[in-house]
Amino acid sequence: MKLRTLLLFLLTILSLSTYAQNDKSADAEKQAMQQMMAAMMGGQNCEIAGSYTFDHDFDMAMHHYDKKGKEDTQMTARCFLSDDGSLFGYELLSSSEKKTPAAKMIMQMDTRKMVTLIDQEGQKMALCMNMDSPLFQASDRQVDDPVQKMKRTGKKKTILGYVCDEWQNIDEDATSSFWISEKTTLPMGKYYKAMSTMKSSPFGGGQELPSNGMMMLMESVSKKGEKTVMEVTAIHPQRNSKMSTAGYQKF
Repeated sequence: MKLRTLLLFLLTILSLSTYAQNDKSADAEKQAMQQMMAAMMGGQNCEIAGSYTFDHDFDMAMHHYDKKGKEDTQMTARCFLSDDGSLFGYELLSSSEKKTPAAKMIMQMDTRKMVTLIDQEGQKMALCMNMDSPLFQASDRQVDDPVQKMKRTGKKKTILGYVCDEWQNIDEDATSSFWISEKTTLPMGKYYKAMSTMKSSPFGGGQELPSNGMMMLMESVSKKGEKTVMEVTAIHPQRNSKMSTAGYQKF
């Protein structure tokens, strides 16, 4: 399953950026690598605003367990949304990956740009990417599709005070349960709709979720016995916040 795709993609960007900082080659070689990355990710002529404003946020934790039941990956993130659905943000709060730098990510759905802010031991970098880049549009989602074949099971569960319905998907790779609440008041329908345009995203490829629904918990067990859990741990439906890009150098 690829429901952790965005956070794992962010970690990939972080590792590339860390490599660029630690590389001891000549400045010309560094610049050439940066230009190659920018071209590959569509970063040319990409404007970065001084700050980005959000109207809501919620916290999410992701856990991955190997087939023996041992946790091997853990991440927590704060997710931000704007009322009109044009801005979505992520802030990496913690990671079990060693030496993971502080990072934030802003997705501008109206301009199709993604801005990643990285703070590596005081060295601040801003990376801007085109969301129409082939990196986001790769389509191999025939069976790795978490939502398309979902069916309501009739089971209910209360998470953070919200009553959730279970939707289940069974394919040749895994059995997954999605606990969805339609009472959270966050504009998640706009988020899912916007993300569906990115074929490599967790919701790309034509999947459908309840238009007013929010996924509060996902539990997926692969045929190999590996387990992935994503859960919302806190919701702040009317908390305004800003992400500032001051002090970040464009990469």
